[in-house]
Amino acid sequence: MFLILAAVSLSACAPKRYIAIPLEWQTPPPPPPKPSMEKPSPPMKQSVTEPPRTKGPVIKSAPEIREMDLPKSSETSTTPPASQKKPEPEPEPPQHLASMHLVDEAKSALAQGKPDAAIPLLEQAIQVDVYNGDAFWGLAKAWRMKGSQTKALEFARKAEILFQGEPAKLKEVYLFQADLFKEKGDSQKAQLYRQKAGKL
Repeated sequence: MFLILAAVSLSACAPKRYIAIPLEWQTPPPPPPKPSMEKPSPPMKQSVTEPPRTKGPVIKSAPEIREMDLPKSSETSTTPPASQKKPEPEPEPPQHLASMHLVDEAKSALAQGKPDAAIPLLEQAIQVDVYNGDAFWGLAKAWRMKGSQTKALEFARKAEILFQGEPAKLKEVYLFQADLFKEKGDSQKAQLYRQKAGKL
C-alpha cells in the first residue's frame, strides 16, 4: 500500500512532457472572410412629413347668385342649333293636285277672254277638292266677266274664307269685292273692304 501511494506522489511531482500532434490530426484554421461584393445601400432619404389631413369632407359655401347677374330674356339665344333640320313640308294630296291642274286650264281660258270655257273647268275643280280657294276665286272672276256681280260676290266670299291663311291672296280678294260693291253702288261696303285690304 505504501508503495502505491509513493508511486502516485512521484508521478504528480514529475514535470509534464508535451506530445507532438501530427498535422493531419490538427484542425485547419478558419479561412479569412472574403470582401463583400454587394454595393453599399444608399442612405435613406428623410421622409417628408405631410401635413395632417382634416377629417371629414371639405364643403365650400355655394356662390351667391343675384338676380342682376342672370342674363336677360332678350340676351338668351333663341336660335335653334344648326344640327336641327326643319321638318320637310308634307306632300300635297293627289286630289288637290288634280284640282289645281283644272284651275290652271281655266286660267288659260280666262286669259283668252273665254269665261264660258273656264266655268265648267272650275266647277269640276271644286268637285275634286272643295277646299280649293283658287277654284272659287277663278269662278268669281269668270262670273264678273259675264256681268253677274251677284254670283261674282258669292264665289268671292267663299274664296275669302279659304284664303285666311294667305294674306297676299286675301288682299286681292278684298280689293276685288270693293270694286264689285262700288259697281253696285254700295260705297259704304266698298270702303269697308278697302280698309280690310289696307290692313294686310
